[in-house]
Amino acid sequence: MQHPIRRSWLVLVAAVSVLATACGGDGGQDTGAAAEGFPMTVKNCGRDVTIERRPERLYVIGGEAGTLVHAAGGTDRIGIFSPLIGEPLGDAAGPLGQREQAPIKSSKSISREVIIGAKPDLVVTYGLNEFGPEDLRAAGIPTLVISGYCGGFGAGQSEIQDPLEGVYADIETLGRVLRTEEQAKQAVTGLKGRVEAVRQRGQQSPPSSNSTAAVFVAGPDSDLDAYGRRSMIHQQMTYAGLSNVFQNTDERLFDVNTEALINAAPQRLIALYEPGDIDEQAVRTSLTSRPELGPLPAVTGGKVTVLDFFYSGHGTLAVDGLEKLAGQVHG
Repeated sequence: MQHPIRRSWLVLVAAVSVLATACGGDGGQDTGAAAEGFPMTVKNCGRDVTIERRPERLYVIGGEAGTLVHAAGGTDRIGIFSPLIGEPLGDAAGPLGQREQAPIKSSKSISREVIIGAKPDLVVTYGLNEFGPEDLRAAGIPTLVISGYCGGFGAGQSEIQDPLEGVYADIETLGRVLRTEEQAKQAVTGLKGRVEAVRQRGQQSPPSSNSTAAVFVAGPDSDLDAYGRRSMIHQQMTYAGLSNVFQNTDERLFDVNTEALINAAPQRLIALYEPGDIDEQAVRTSLTSRPELGPLPAVTGGKVTVLDFFYSGHGTLAVDGLEKLAGQVHG
């Protein structure tokens, strides 16, 4: 007859073993409770994306997507990370830098065959170019496109109306998919707190000159594009206490002629640029030395702010960018 104490100990060990298995204590295998909820279907850019099991090997394209995965607690699941060359990553740079790297110049640098050959179980991207999510789906690979680029990237129309809410929603969706909901929730709470701090500062101490235009400067003599109300920089301006002179333009980025800019008479200019194309001083000089822009109050008043384009993107760096902008505006 088995000793009562030993019998109780064996029962306890068995119970703990069952509990550990149910809680995914096997080091990440999708068994027991960890498998609950899969297959999982989530909405993404108007599509139903079905994910068969908890992703363990992600192919992440673009730094914005990388910062969102990191915020959601999924950095250790990234199999391959393809940031744009020279793209800033903020606090996520260290952890993301430890993953296998495949830097790209643009979304055109990546092919369907390369992604399929890497055998990921989920692609998270800021966009695709010569092919779409349906092409990867046909190969059994689900794809999530970050919210800010549901309507495509670059100039033109964007489908998103509240870019920061899109950032929060993307982190929460990734948390659901990766089963890291608590970490994702904490990240969103932290980001919202930082945004609210800037908003309160903008309300309590509004800048004296708040009529602002945000433009993109591609090169020293390039034509200018301006940002409408569907852009992240528009929302950043609003939270920093500034008023976008093109807030009635229902686009992300659009061509703006000199006459329209002069007529809008912004008291401030925010110039966005890509560091690989032009440097900060050249951006400033480009705007202040153009004779046709001489009449602008922003130029005559010396209120030209220069901001790295990547800090107005659709990853967590948007909050860093908001803080940078507010710091310059409020001095």
